[in-house]
Amino acid sequence: MKFVKSSLLVKLIILIVVVYATVTLVSLRRQISAKQAEAAQLTSSITSAEQENSRLNDAIETIDTDAGVEAVAREKLGMVAEGEIVFEDVSD
Repeated sequence: MKFVKSSLLVKLIILIVVVYATVTLVSLRRQISAKQAEAAQLTSSITSAEQENSRLNDAIETIDTDAGVEAVAREKLGMVAEGEIVFEDVSD
C-alpha cells in the first residue's frame, strides 16, 4: 500500500513540475515577443534619428558656403539680393 501512495505522490509532484514549467515557458515566450517588438520599434527609431543626424550634418556643411549663407539670409531674415524686385502676395 505504501508503494502505491508513494508512486501517486511522485506522479503528482511530476505533474505539478510539468505544469509549472509549461506556464513559465508560455510566460517567457510572451515576454520574448514583447521585447522583439520593442527592439524592432527602437531599431526604427534609431534609423530615423540617424537619417535626421545625416540631414543636419549636411545642413551644417552647406551653411559654410556662400550659397548656404545666402539661403539662410533669404529664408530666415527675408533679405533680397541687390537689384532684385520683390513681389508680395496680399490676397488673403
